[in-house]
Amino acid sequence: MFIGIVGCMGVGKSRLTESLAKHLGYQAFFEPVKENPYLDDFYADAKRWSFEMQIYMLTQRFRQHRTVQELSTKNVGVVQDQIIFGDVLYAKLTNQFGFMSDRDYTTYVEHYETLRPLLTLPDVLINLETSIDTVLKRIHERGRPSERSISREYLEALTNLFADWTSSVSRQTKVIQLDWTTYQPMDEVVKVIEQQLDVQLRLPVAAPAAV
Repeated sequence: MFIGIVGCMGVGKSRLTESLAKHLGYQAFFEPVKENPYLDDFYADAKRWSFEMQIYMLTQRFRQHRTVQELSTKNVGVVQDQIIFGDVLYAKLTNQFGFMSDRDYTTYVEHYETLRPLLTLPDVLINLETSIDTVLKRIHERGRPSERSISREYLEALTNLFADWTSSVSRQTKVIQLDWTTYQPMDEVVKVIEQQLDVQLRLPVAAPAAV
């Protein structure tokens, strides 16, 4: 099974991804944050670096997504932290906030639409939800200097985009809206997935080393 974890930055996706994958014996895939050579530049000067930042993230997520899809065909269970479809929402928001020009955003979307036919949605999407105050607290606690300038308005808009998008694909794949204000035990998270999908999750075949 391919489980995609989505939601606002700082909501706790990585924590759930790591814990759920370990609990199920699945392979975990994470956002390429530490490897991103544009991240600090983007937060320092978003208008200058927004296009390069988004193209880099789109490329990395595409490669990762294709790997995940290949594993899924081999019955290897996967939990992925922030799927490629969420990258488009970040780009859209960057354009809406005036950090990316309409010209660059159009080019970005054209790149994405070229890749889109090669992509499949996860078997289940888990959209993590909590208050913006909780998100801000968690962002502060993880202490990334580049994230200090992120505004409440931006986080609210991003949260709304994920809510709208997951609703729009709910007829194409299973979507679970999970309250993540309090970190839940993995037994409870698995129970929610099993109940909503009407399946019993079984341990898949042994997965390759984590990426």
